[in-house]
Amino acid sequence: MENLIHIMKNDIKEFHLSRKISRAKNLSEQTGMHVNHNEYPAYFFGDPKAKFVLIHLNPKQQDNKSDGYKGNFKFANFDEYFKFHRYYGKTHYGEQSNKLVKSPFDSKQVRFIKAFNVIEFDDNKYSNLEKVMDNKLQLELLPFGSSKFETALIKGDSLKPYIEILLDTIISQEREYVIFCGKVFETLLKDYIVSKRDYEFKLLKKDESTAKNNSSFSKIVISFNGNEISAGIAKSFAQQGLNMSEYGKKCFQLYNQESL
Repeated sequence: MENLIHIMKNDIKEFHLSRKISRAKNLSEQTGMHVNHNEYPAYFFGDPKAKFVLIHLNPKQQDNKSDGYKGNFKFANFDEYFKFHRYYGKTHYGEQSNKLVKSPFDSKQVRFIKAFNVIEFDDNKYSNLEKVMDNKLQLELLPFGSSKFETALIKGDSLKPYIEILLDTIISQEREYVIFCGKVFETLLKDYIVSKRDYEFKLLKKDESTAKNNSSFSKIVISFNGNEISAGIAKSFAQQGLNMSEYGKKCFQLYNQESL
């Protein structure tokens, strides 16, 4: 993760000096897709050495069209910023937190990851939320937030530097599971995928009836800098109304089937 940390330090240094990040502004100008250059970015959450890696597109934030960051800075320095993201779960859900809010998205991740048996969950909802944030590595393809990720505006190699630092971060440690969340990763990673097997299936709903719509998952192998990365694409992760516990079980089963 050394290369990513170097980028993070440069971005946060620039942000604290100028109240904006030029990389984010340049990306918006290059693609036409708005990302916030005037808000704190989020590159990762959790343990950089974790065996389980979950990758999302970018942080969800309201679009901010102002020229620069407004108000007092949230973090005094880079170390404080890094620690916040390393122990995000402890800060928001740990024993010393106020426990006022349970993120539906974080709860969704608990249900999905539970089947992989890489985190020791218990019956305490807040403890599980803390663990799901701090005991895995969550990476963002783009660290810059936006209200939506406009895939249609992404042209050419505009995301190549972000994809490559993402893959570099993944291979910096030995991983057991690498899951990309969202069908769009199939397109974004097409230049790196050397083999792929697609699966479609119907899941049980919470009322134990069978869902009408198919859910899907792909097992892939990525080639990057002489390394092969076994991974999965959870194409249905964002599907509304999905039984996430059952989806996690099915993805776990398919991930561990015979090699490609």
